Amino acid sequence: MTDLAVIMSVYQNDRLDYLKKSVQSILTQTYSHFDFFICFDGPVLTEIEEYITAIKDYRIKVFRIKINEGLAKALNYLLEKVLSNPDYKLIARMDADDISVAGRFELQRLFLLNNPSISCVGSWYQEIDESENVLSNQKLPVAHYDIKKFFLRRSPLAHPSVMFRRTMIENAGYYPTNTLRLEDYVFWSNCLSRGLLFANIPEYLLKFRRDKNFYKRRSGLRFGFNYIKVRFKINRVLKASLYIYFYSVCVGIIRMMPSFVIKQIYHNSRKANRQ
Repeated sequence: MTDLAVIMSVYQNDRLDYLKKSVQSILTQTYSHFDFFICFDGPVLTEIEEYITAIKDYRIKVFRIKINEGLAKALNYLLEKVLSNPDYKLIARMDADDISVAGRFELQRLFLLNNPSISCVGSWYQEIDESENVLSNQKLPVAHYDIKKFFLRRSPLAHPSVMFRRTMIENAGYYPTNTLRLEDYVFWSNCLSRGLLFANIPEYLLKFRRDKNFYKRRSGLRFGFNYIKVRFKINRVLKASLYIYFYSVCVGIIRMMPSFVIKQIYHNSRKANRQ
């Protein structure tokens, strides 16, 4: 039996070529002693169904939700499956379009074993386009104090890069299901409010894909208003200043703009982190 479970949600808009590279990046990890939980969140493309079910690997465990419920509910469904087995002590996240570097699990598992006070560890990441060209190198804060401070302005963890202890779910609860694409933000906030500690490994262990539809999925009036609502909740947890509340409103307004405007603003804001 293994102590590590990996969870991934797949839905109808996922691309087979991206998914193949994502799944293979997990199956070829240097630390290979894990179980891989995959949830089909509603109907998926026939070619994706055929690809996953044809893989002959005992580590893969496939589950299906009849109707698309969204990422948070799909992840919670998988977490319930994982937590029903007390042997799983660690849980790693992965998305169906990103790529994990081969040594990711080995480094993160060893880090958590050597740092029992840390509940969740992420990593630095590289942003890639449709053809896997590197767009930027993103360095996130490493120590908990700096992570918490960084969270005042943006997420301090790359969600698909994290590995966390089962006790984090037991202490802070599951992913919230009443947000719009910001379930990880609120989840981190809930963890912080309970005194749980975070860390990032200062190595690029994930390739995070930003395809041409990335900004379109994260723009519009509804998303912008929801962003402000979520950030205000986080600001209260972090005891943020009035300036940070104003900053959150400005970011929310930007997220209401057309996707091509957001893309340009994002591009300019990341220049300082490009290597």
